Amino acid sequence: MAQERTLDVADLIEGKKLGRAQISVALMLCTLMVLEGYDMQSLSFAAPAILREWQVSRADFGFVLSAHLFGYFFGALFLSFFGDRVGRKNIIIAGAVIFGVFTFGAGYAMSAQELWMWRFAAGVGLGGAIPTGIALAAEYMPNKLRATTIGLMFVGYNFGAFLGGIISAATIVEFGWPSVFFIGGLSAVPMFLLLAAALPESVRFLVVRGGETKRIGEIARKLRPEEDFSSVTRYVISEEKRTNSAASLFMDGRTAMTLLLWLGFIMSFLGHYVITAWMPTILSDDGYSIPQANAAMGLFQLGGAIGSFIIAFLLDRIGIKIVAYTFLVAVPVVAMLGLHTDYWLLIVNMVIGGIAVLGGQIGLNALSGTLYPTYMRATGAGWGLGIGRVGSIIGPVIAGVLISAGVARPTLLFLTAIPFFFCGLSLFALDVARRNQLQHSGAPDPALEKAGFAH
Repeated sequence: MAQERTLDVADLIEGKKLGRAQISVALMLCTLMVLEGYDMQSLSFAAPAILREWQVSRADFGFVLSAHLFGYFFGALFLSFFGDRVGRKNIIIAGAVIFGVFTFGAGYAMSAQELWMWRFAAGVGLGGAIPTGIALAAEYMPNKLRATTIGLMFVGYNFGAFLGGIISAATIVEFGWPSVFFIGGLSAVPMFLLLAAALPESVRFLVVRGGETKRIGEIARKLRPEEDFSSVTRYVISEEKRTNSAASLFMDGRTAMTLLLWLGFIMSFLGHYVITAWMPTILSDDGYSIPQANAAMGLFQLGGAIGSFIIAFLLDRIGIKIVAYTFLVAVPVVAMLGLHTDYWLLIVNMVIGGIAVLGGQIGLNALSGTLYPTYMRATGAGWGLGIGRVGSIIGPVIAGVLISAGVARPTLLFLTAIPFFFCGLSLFALDVARRNQLQHSGAPDPALEKAGFAH
């Protein structure tokens, strides 16, 4: 008779090659990033048509561009908290459903106020689903690939943004701007069905929350089908079982680390979303044709995909400093976007800008899923991404006011570059704060020590 044994579920992941089950989890979660990319970019491409139809000022429409970001703020802060309570999968699926329903409904909006409400509600769904998805992905990946995998998942954001541009260009002229939202809402249906049917719950979460041994064993067999788990009677994880709360983000020496992470997110999102939300309109107002403006924005997203691969690859090898340096490089690159008159120089600069801005952003997103232990990982990622949305909310609004006031493109892009400088500085400080936190904790979790922080 086989001897009964206890198994640490970390042994299913650490020191092992990625299995088919882990890769499928990352690919399924990548669909969430496709939704976010489509959601953001489609509205910026549809904005010129909406502005002409409704005769809304650019200053007023800045609030509409920020509506789903405001919703994301609430979803990330509150729904992601429940991801650490009721399960990652439940919140991810609920968020996808909320997004789909309210995105489809946005196509029926008859005014800027109505569109704001639909977009806000859709943002709540994404705000819950995406940080929780980051936590789930982190918990299925070994330490040495954790940040890399999360970073690569966000390539889906760039792909979704690219689809938003293609679909907008193909449908708005013939079917009107509502078609963009109808397609976005319907696209969430197959994604929701796929996630509901095939996405597993986090095995680490189940152990920390005292899940059923049978359910944990089923996931273990999918992760390592070549191993025999018949003798395992108890699954454990070498991590303290504690109940999460927002206050946990400031315990055990995490205060400086958490605040600096939030500052980095705010500064990054502030500059990032000015470009993402307004660049097609800025270029159109500056004499470029709408196809030229949309193509330039599409190349910015292409640069983001390239940057995602580069930063994701380097993050687990070099550590947080690579993200900090990337944002510092973004400062002159973004400022130069306001200086070009030659279109071909502009689009080359847009590609480089996408590598720096979006590559750095994705590196920062990956960090949010690696800094905190399992029992509070979704909360940590959710609050980081949620608080960061303060920058993404006020950025488009301020830019809308400046554009309405007649501020020229060179000045606007110079101002947009400034937050990236402060983001880079905050990340250098975060590197120091994290090292201090590991020393403060006394017995740091090796997984956390490696995650995004090369020594």
